[in-house]
Formats: sequence, structure tokens, C-alpha cells
Amino acid sequence: MFKYNQKYDCSNEPSFYSCPWIQHGLVFFRYKLTMCCYCGHVGGGHTLVKDDYNGQPINWEHLFKQKRTFNRLYKKGFINDNCVDCPFLQKRPAQEWENESGYISNLYISHWVDCNCKCTYCFEAQHPEEFQFKHKPYSVLPILKEMLQNNILKRGGSIHFGGGEPTLLPEFEDIVRLLLDYKFYDLRVHTSGIKYSPILERGIREGRLRVVVSVDAGSAETYKKIKQVPQYDTVRENARRYAAAQVHRKHALTPEIYMDGDLMVGTKYIVIPDVNDTLEEVESWIKADVEAGIRTTIIDLEENWFKAHEQDLPQSIFDFIHEIKKLSDKYGTHFEMYERVDNMLKENPERAPWYAQGQA
Repeated sequence: MFKYNQKYDCSNEPSFYSCPWIQHGLVFFRYKLTMCCYCGHVGGGHTLVKDDYNGQPINWEHLFKQKRTFNRLYKKGFINDNCVDCPFLQKRPAQEWENESGYISNLYISHWVDCNCKCTYCFEAQHPEEFQFKHKPYSVLPILKEMLQNNILKRGGSIHFGGGEPTLLPEFEDIVRLLLDYKFYDLRVHTSGIKYSPILERGIREGRLRVVVSVDAGSAETYKKIKQVPQYDTVRENARRYAAAQVHRKHALTPEIYMDGDLMVGTKYIVIPDVNDTLEEVESWIKADVEAGIRTTIIDLEENWFKAHEQDLPQSIFDFIHEIKKLSDKYGTHFEMYERVDNMLKENPERAPWYAQGQA
């Protein structure tokens, strides 16, 4: 589980490597609890806290003991296999990491698989045998209430919803309402956009919740090919409604933290080579966003294609990402890349000099 890695050895230094998720993170998956949800690096992420989990009471003392064990071993360069080469590992002074313990501020809730579309790239579509028997998801709401009552869950980090489709989770609106009532901020919900959610609208309007609508297309034809449901117009209309809830000002969430009301809604485009990788399709997607009042452009790469080509990535994929960035600049949108794309560019600076120059 832990192996010595010289590049992380800080035995004779006042700093060591860790990350906000090791220190303060917790992820609810089907059948397990982990410290993080990241998986786009060599180690693979999903650092395990507890296997065979189905909503049982959490031993918080044991959880925080696990996190302190990570600190002790990481100082000496003994790194968990799942964390190797993770871009989120940060070298910081030991007193900063060691003084931050005993609470959770980063949450990822993704313990159900029900969805209202059938994306061709979805893990469920790729491995249907693992999902032939769907179980009712365990309840997270009472766990969150316990965490709040005991001051275990604190503001200051980020709270994400994965899934499955969040709006189909029976307790979804109650969970989001609870967090908004407790004045949490930096909530992020990934949604298909097929079902409209009033609680998401509230979070957007308050500047506390970001909605990312999965579109992956600039036309109804391509959307149906990827999603396998004829819901493109519905998704576009719901994305427009969410965007209309944005309040165009800076939201002061704390004396130090502001959220830009113009960037609370974005749409995501997973690039699937030979399916939606044309500039015409991408430009149609971005133009539709801008017309709907959406100013955040988010891209990712299809996981299965990436894994199959990771050792021999064609220059064309680097060039295509660059062209998307130029289209985003052309239409004045805020450009975001998810972990897989960002790592690819960082690890291959000679193939994406435009990215390297932007980081300098």
C-alpha cells in the first residue's frame, strides 16, 4: 500500500507532500469510502478508507488516525500507491499540514448509478455486468447531519456530486438544501440537465453552487449518438434556465472569498475522437452556450480512448485542444480543462507550447 519513492522523501526538510483531500477529504462511492475521487494519474486515485461500505456509522476517530498515518509516512517518502504522480500532491511546510486535522471540508458524493441518459462512454455502458443488479443507494443525509452537529464538516473546501444523475437521487434536494442553509459554498453538481432542479436554481442565485451540464455536442444529432436519448433541446432549455438564475455580480461568501456570479453555470464537452471531434461541432456548442448566457467552457477527453492511446498520443489531439481554447477566447468564455486533459498538457509541454507559455 505504501512504498518508498525518493522524489517524495522530505525526511530532512521542514516540508512534505500531501493534499487537501488526504487532509480533509471524504468520498462516498457505491460500496466504499475513499479519501479522494481523482483517477487521471499513474496511481489511479480513489485512496481507500473503508471497503464494503453501505451507509454504516463512520468511526471518525479511526478515519482521522488514518489521515495522521499518511502524514507520518509521507514525510519519509512512503507514498500510497494510489497517490503516485497525482498532480494534487503539494509540498507545503509541515506545520501547515499538521495543524489541519480532525475535520472534513472536501466531499464527493457519488454512491448511486441511476441516470436518465445512456452515454456511450459511461463506465456503466462499458461494464454492464457490474450494474445488472442495481441496489437502492444508502442514505448520506443522516451522516451529513451528524457531521454538522459534531462540527466534523466545515466550510472552506469543495463539495461535489457525481453519480449517476444527481437530480434522480431521492435525498438530493434535501442534501443541497441542508448545505445551503448551513451557508456552505463551492458546491458543484454535474448533471445531465434533463431534469430541472429548483434547488440548483437557488444555489446558483446565491452564488454558492456551480452547475455543470453535460452536453458533449453542438447538435441534436451528435447528442443523440452519444447520449442515446433524444433530449438535446430539453437540456439546452434547462441550461438556459440555470444560466438565467445567475446574478451578475461578485458574491461575498466570506471576507476573503468571492464567487463570480457570471460563472456559476457551465457546460461540459467530453471530446470523443471520431465522434464529436470537429471544430464545427465545438463551435456550435460554444455559440449555443453564449446565446444562453453561459460563460464557462469545460472540456475533457473520453477515458477509454485516452487509456488506449496514452503511450502514443497523436499530435492531433493536442492541436484540437488548442483550437478549442482559441474558440473559447474568440467567444469570450472562461476556459476550463478537467484533470485528464490538464495532466496530458503538463506532461507533454513540447507538444503544447501554447499551454506551457500560459503557465510560465
